[in-house]
Amino acid sequence: MSFDYGLFLREEIYGASGWQQMECYDLFLSAFNLGERIRVVFDQVSAARKIWLVHEEYGLAAEDIPEGEHFERAGADESTYCRALIDDLMATGSLDPATSRLCIDITGILRPHLMFLVLYLKRLGFRSIDLIYADPKHYALKEKTPFSTGSIYDVRPARGFEGSPSTRGSNDFLIIGMGYDDRLLRAVAGTKDKADKHQVFGLPSLRADMYQESVLRSRKAADELGDPSFSEYHRSFAPANDPFGTASVLSEIVARRLLSAPDTSVMLCPLGTKAQALGFAIYHMFECDPIGARVLFPFSKGYSAKTGADLARAWLYRVEF
Repeated sequence: MSFDYGLFLREEIYGASGWQQMECYDLFLSAFNLGERIRVVFDQVSAARKIWLVHEEYGLAAEDIPEGEHFERAGADESTYCRALIDDLMATGSLDPATSRLCIDITGILRPHLMFLVLYLKRLGFRSIDLIYADPKHYALKEKTPFSTGSIYDVRPARGFEGSPSTRGSNDFLIIGMGYDDRLLRAVAGTKDKADKHQVFGLPSLRADMYQESVLRSRKAADELGDPSFSEYHRSFAPANDPFGTASVLSEIVARRLLSAPDTSVMLCPLGTKAQALGFAIYHMFECDPIGARVLFPFSKGYSAKTGADLARAWLYRVEF
């Protein structure tokens, strides 16, 4: 069953005309890193309670963490981390699926945690959640900006997105949301070297030069992607700051593939923007049960604590379950 993702709310809340009026929330969550846009959004959002989420993968020192309430959990995977956070909030009466107005800034949240968090909130009975994504004006070192750090220690399905083996076909088809991190690209593409691969680039991109920068980085993984000639047949485009547009593009790609090759095992890998990673999660939640698709992710020991510089625009997405 396909969905009309155009029905979901997506609006610009910060741009050339400044900040737009937003509602007041009961709870606001934001993952802290050293990027300026994280702090700007945190200060701007009005909420009865605000919590900083701390990812140990950013390698932040104690003095880096700002004052105020924060949550951290060492040595936890995405499922354990998010369950501990949400379960504690619900146990103490701070979060109620039926009544709480919840807003999450996804800009600094690691992609597997972002996907599991949205899925878990859906499973707990939340009817809708608001999510914010902040565009950077540019990345620190343009196409040379490092995103992951340290060794890549595993390529596995994200928790909660393992799919159903009983409904998978025998022909592997891997759709990769293309980002700047050629290390992660090579890891996931190399792990599934026999799979047919399809690349989804962010276009329109966050800024005018970012599409070209992403292409330059992806060419470093051309052999692993099986696309040395950069064939248009293996490419699609989805807006870099539109999760619902991304979900719609994924739906079209998979439908076309299954029509031509019904015996296909679909795999997804979101390595583009956080907004696109949200789109991958939304598509999987709403459409992938019948086909048993899974979401793969290459896990790195660390991630750069600051990649983007300044705040260009901010977006609000309302996901209704």
